[in-house]
Amino acid sequence: MADKPDYWQLVKVPALITLGVTFLRLAGEFMDLPAFLASKEAGGSGAIIGIVWLAPIFGVYFAQKLASYPGSLWKNLFKTLGLYALAARIPVIIITGLAIFGEWGTHYDAFPPPPTFPFDTPMMKFLVGGVATQLLFWALIWTVGTGMLFGFIGTKLRSPKKATA
Repeated sequence: MADKPDYWQLVKVPALITLGVTFLRLAGEFMDLPAFLASKEAGGSGAIIGIVWLAPIFGVYFAQKLASYPGSLWKNLFKTLGLYALAARIPVIIITGLAIFGEWGTHYDAFPPPPTFPFDTPMMKFLVGGVATQLLFWALIWTVGTGMLFGFIGTKLRSPKKATA
């Protein structure tokens, strides 16, 4: 066993799965699947096909994989989830930019009307709704935050119970 985890090796397959789900979602929107599967509404409206559900799952997965490494599990999990968040969200940023400037009519280029979302130029939609929102909220807060939470819960549920005297 190595002294420290190979973060990229841990993230590689989950990142590819996430990329596949991202493309599946985009295809579902282009094929006009029912909204419960692939909603075109701003934010995606909780559609089943989406990467939002993967952060808690991979949080548990990464925590289990990292539990056998020396050092702080939570520090290693934070680093792993941070790398995974970038791998998951950078493709979404690219798709969002293409959707906004190409006016695709998908959830990637759908934004709430003003005053909720006051930016109306394509560039501001991309910078605020695409880049900033993806990196700050979806990557840092959602992916890392829920991944850490579910990773913690998963390790507590899986750790052996101490015998009582």
